Amino acid sequence: MNTRFHLCKDGEEYFLQSPLLAAAGARHFFATRMGGVSEGAFGGWNFAPGVGEVTDTEANVMENYRIAAEKLGLSLGDVCRSYQAHTAYCLTVDDTHRGVGTVKPKFDFGVDGLVTETKDLLLSVRSADCVPVLLFDPKRQICAAVHAGWRGTVGGICGNAVREMASLGSDPKDILAAIGPCIGSCCYQVGEEVYVAFTQAGDFAACFTPDTEQGKYLLDLTLANRKVLEWAGLAPHHIDEAYTCTRCHGDYFFSHRRQGAIRGTMSAFITL
Repeated sequence: MNTRFHLCKDGEEYFLQSPLLAAAGARHFFATRMGGVSEGAFGGWNFAPGVGEVTDTEANVMENYRIAAEKLGLSLGDVCRSYQAHTAYCLTVDDTHRGVGTVKPKFDFGVDGLVTETKDLLLSVRSADCVPVLLFDPKRQICAAVHAGWRGTVGGICGNAVREMASLGSDPKDILAAIGPCIGSCCYQVGEEVYVAFTQAGDFAACFTPDTEQGKYLLDLTLANRKVLEWAGLAPHHIDEAYTCTRCHGDYFFSHRRQGAIRGTMSAFITL
């Protein structure tokens, strides 16, 4: 597998870490599908039951979360899960949100980005081609986890996360970001409507390559999210990118484009 991140193994589980975030002391990782207790189409380290005709068990999913939390010295009750609806909404969470989506009920509204300054609160966002982005301010000790599909990306969710961190005292120039594994421009074909949505929202033209099929484009979601982060004030050298295509690497990642609705989902985690 080609990746700019570190591929790590702990027990049966494989995960990726950003060299930039790791050097700054951020406790984080991007899970692969390798490890965990789920079986069948969800086989491995799966973090969502799924919405297809076949689903994983809640017990398997919670055990996979427990395994993930344990790798960062935490418990299932320390996890706070996003409730992803392809929004651009980010929410600051604290001790009252500890266990949301695991040992407490999930959010009852769409929240695709989580921000915290609370120690040992484990933020979790899920993906299976969409972009997981982790942010860390080593000076003020504030972190964030973001799920950015194309709608969240064009809506500027990463910029919203930076502004939410700034409301807690972060200076954007101090924030570090890691853009995790997602579907690559090699595999992400989109239509004219997506091209129009992006180019009307900002200077995203460089993120698109015309495809051989009439009216289709290949979209680089990693570059698009880098642009949003830079527009929000992050220094270019403070942004790390895995540039690892989830669709291409089926041994390591679940992929909606490759597998369809009956498949597992990865998660990215960060805590202070």
